[in-house]
Amino acid sequence: MPNEKVRCHPTVILEKSLKAFSSAVMFLILLFVAIDSSAIVTVLALFLVALLLFNYRQWKRTTIQFNERDVVVERDTLFKMKKTLPYSKIASVNVNRDISNRLFGTSKLLININSGSSATVPEAVLTFKQDIADEIRSGMSRRLYDHTISPEEDETIESVASFSPMDVVIHGLFSVSTYQTILGSAFLAYSLFELYVSTVAGFQVGGKALVPLLMFVAVQIAPSVSLIFRYYNYKVYRRGDTIYLQHGLVRTYKTSFNVSRINAVRVKSTLAARLLHRSCIEAEVVGLVSEGGGSSRPVLCLLKDDATQQKILRELVPEFVYERNPNRQPEGAKSVLLIRAAIASLVVAAVMFYPSVYVYREAAALIGVVGVLGVALQYVLPLVTALAILAIIYAAYVSYRVAEFGTGEDLFTFVNGAVDRETVVMNYDKVQMVRIEKGPIARIFNVARGSVYMLSSTGSASISSGYFPENRLAAVGEIVMERIASGEYDYRENSI
Repeated sequence: MPNEKVRCHPTVILEKSLKAFSSAVMFLILLFVAIDSSAIVTVLALFLVALLLFNYRQWKRTTIQFNERDVVVERDTLFKMKKTLPYSKIASVNVNRDISNRLFGTSKLLININSGSSATVPEAVLTFKQDIADEIRSGMSRRLYDHTISPEEDETIESVASFSPMDVVIHGLFSVSTYQTILGSAFLAYSLFELYVSTVAGFQVGGKALVPLLMFVAVQIAPSVSLIFRYYNYKVYRRGDTIYLQHGLVRTYKTSFNVSRINAVRVKSTLAARLLHRSCIEAEVVGLVSEGGGSSRPVLCLLKDDATQQKILRELVPEFVYERNPNRQPEGAKSVLLIRAAIASLVVAAVMFYPSVYVYREAAALIGVVGVLGVALQYVLPLVTALAILAIIYAAYVSYRVAEFGTGEDLFTFVNGAVDRETVVMNYDKVQMVRIEKGPIARIFNVARGSVYMLSSTGSASISSGYFPENRLAAVGEIVMERIASGEYDYRENSI
């Protein structure tokens, strides 16, 4: 449909109206209960009709035109809008399908521009019938990547590695941050303690056990389930300079982007994942956000064994593979980390003081009922506090041993993580800013920390280093400026 003005599928009227209605309905109910409860149904009905009429007018007066060089979205209402999206500036054209899209046989096209202002919000979300959306995406892909893959061909292409449903479940369970898992476990333990106290003492179980249990579900269970649903049917492959991703159970995602858009590659593993000898790969790349401003880094590999992860890294992003010669942290970094650990230990001891007193008193009341178990419960939190302090000190030691900083001709690497490990390989030409910080303790031992800023799908990403000599970290910024001055930096490939 080149040069022809079209409209989105009319189901967007209902979808936008219901979304706005669900957001405002609770406020309206609370407002009119205080005034006149008999008017609630009438007001809600009128509000829904008003939304439908408003969105119908918006839909009727909004057109999309796919030209040879750009896409033009124009709205001719009281507040006029004309948005021109040149193909040369488009980072990706992604396809999302949620439940409403499946019911109506439609797809959402998400057009993303590779810029800071649109790093977390799509420039345009357009809804069409599924076959039309696929046709438009194929045509735009031809202009963006000089080739196209039809939906039929996409189904037959194999992923660079096989990802079974069990791999998806393992990724969902063990890619959640270890700190998040510890917090969730603490809520669960506290909930079980309150449940036990209430049961033994003969009290009815109340909110004291329910609230931490709900927090455990929100902090630990819900994120894991969300990841399993998001990455079900995961598939990734590369054609030419373009990487293709697709996954999703309820809401499906189809994403593609040029390798030149990748600013950095992260190899990540939580503590549990490392025990299973697994790690995952994420990319820092702008222009892959979901509808409504949702953003996340594209995952190039779910949690897989290290051999498979390295194979995928070489096949998908060989541009970010190089022979590293890492530098370890100097001796002064150990002193800084241990002093910080001592301060953190004092804070933990102070925070845990009141809960320890509370549990001690509650358990003391049970000694006559449960005997030795009541005595054991008295010392649970002091023991947990002591273990937490030991863990903080051990984490400081591990952080000193693990952190690395390596430089190459075109790439450089930060390795960090006492508990959750992360190796970030970055391209000099993608760096926006380098910031070096030296706190009062770090100055005493003549070390500093560096933060590298670059654009990503989550906005502006900041990647921090361990503690190294200031001149070593400053070399990153110097190399960036030298590449610009010498002409090695190509603004045509790196402009955003």
